[in-house]
Amino acid sequence: MTLEASVLRPEAVHATPEGYQIDVHLPWYRSLPLSCLEDINFRLGTDVVDRADLRVRRDGRELTLDELADLVDEQWFVQDALEVLVVKPDSLPAGQALDVELTLATRIPYIIIGPETALVQRTRVERKVVVQ
Repeated sequence: MTLEASVLRPEAVHATPEGYQIDVHLPWYRSLPLSCLEDINFRLGTDVVDRADLRVRRDGRELTLDELADLVDEQWFVQDALEVLVVKPDSLPAGQALDVELTLATRIPYIIIGPETALVQRTRVERKVVVQ
């Protein structure tokens, strides 16, 4: 399985009362600080999810993507899924098929490509999943 193929697994999407929980795996071979996650974009079915409707659940906290920038000492381990919460009132119930497109922008802090500029890896994955 490639790193890209493991980012969004077939059982990654779960129905919640508020919308969805999507388990996202790191598209890199080494763990990275949470601050290295620069952006997440989702398309669920035909709907593009607004950034304001995304939260990351970490140790019982729900964080916005902007709040991740300060978490330089908290690691996203390669074996752990990052729980991304999507507020979507008209979400599909468990058992329904859903087309998901995910784009991650992940900064790789030790690969420098310019003055004070680290590589930002962009990973795009499309998958049909069954909502759990």
